[in-house]
Amino acid sequence: MNHFCQQASKLVSDAYERRLALGERLRLRWHLLICSMCRAYERDIRRIESALRKLRGIPPEDVSLPEQERQRISKALKTDTPQGNSNTSS
Repeated sequence: MNHFCQQASKLVSDAYERRLALGERLRLRWHLLICSMCRAYERDIRRIESALRKLRGIPPEDVSLPEQERQRISKALKTDTPQGNSNTSS
């Protein structure tokens, strides 16, 4: 990911928290015109935001995850270690 993509991804996220300044909006739009990866990222963020808006009225206990997915996530959490947190001593 290059510097421009990093800036664009931050602006995509920031746009959900605050109104972007005109210059920010223009830079983001220009970058999205030329970068398919960032367009895909923006599309994914929009889909996530849309899904979250739909779930706001649903109590957490009503949202279910298939057992197979629960097991996969549990296994991944047990085997993954935080990045940069090794227990080796010198």
